[in-house]
Amino acid sequence: MERKKPACVITMVRDDYFFLERWVRYYGDLFGRDALYVFNHGGDPRIAEIAAGCNVMGLPDVFTKSFDATRWRLLQNFGNGLRGYYDFVLICDVDEFVLVDPQSGHDLASFLARRRGPMTLTAIGVEVVHKPELEPEGIEGAMLGARRYLRYTSAYSKPCLFNCPTDLSRGGHYARTSDLRLFRGLYLFHMRYMDESLYRDTIARRSAQVATLGEDSGMISWNWTPERMAADPFYEAAAQPISASFDFSEDLQHMKDSWAPRNEGGLHGFERRIGAELQTLPERFFGLI
Repeated sequence: MERKKPACVITMVRDDYFFLERWVRYYGDLFGRDALYVFNHGGDPRIAEIAAGCNVMGLPDVFTKSFDATRWRLLQNFGNGLRGYYDFVLICDVDEFVLVDPQSGHDLASFLARRRGPMTLTAIGVEVVHKPELEPEGIEGAMLGARRYLRYTSAYSKPCLFNCPTDLSRGGHYARTSDLRLFRGLYLFHMRYMDESLYRDTIARRSAQVATLGEDSGMISWNWTPERMAADPFYEAAAQPISASFDFSEDLQHMKDSWAPRNEGGLHGFERRIGAELQTLPERFFGLI
């Protein structure tokens, strides 16, 4: 009988064609398209076309105030089920890319192959931020290289990789485990702010969806709310000063120091922290995604 496959990756997507193309290419090159599971919210035929060769599962075009909670319940339960077939399960949004620092000599696949024993792995969350005045070029090719600035964010330091029974919070930000597993070179690159025009187009579509719910948006992600949009979070991020460094040692220590239960149900996580400056991505990462 054949042993379990090394890893699978799960996401849910709705009309994010740009990111899905890159998500499928990146994770497909690592694990094979047959190890990718794409929930197609609304059954968009273009999503199925981009994800050809992946396991594409259509979902009804339903959007309610409990959407986020329902979505993460599905992803978590499906992921726990797939542990019977794969050594590791990765759950991430379509604009999230888990990378291993190439300086280590490993990619994500070979990194996971070296792990032993049950664990839930937390990646160091970084947001790539577009500086339009310094990066006027488009993003038709690789994103990293065309975009070179990023900041630490605790919100995307997610316990997203696991090989044992795992309960995740809505959004995947917390896990029901007291065991913090961190590796200095394991990153989650969040690409929401990677391109200003793409960001503004995406957020306009998401805000229009939320508006259909009326004043009671329930448990919908705070990032999609009119209050958050009014603050122009992209401008806030892009206005931060630039540092030539690429060093998240202080952030890593903060993660360790502030790791604690976040509610009575046993979910663990960190205190909120966002980098005060944009660090500069080393060239060794260019072209990876």
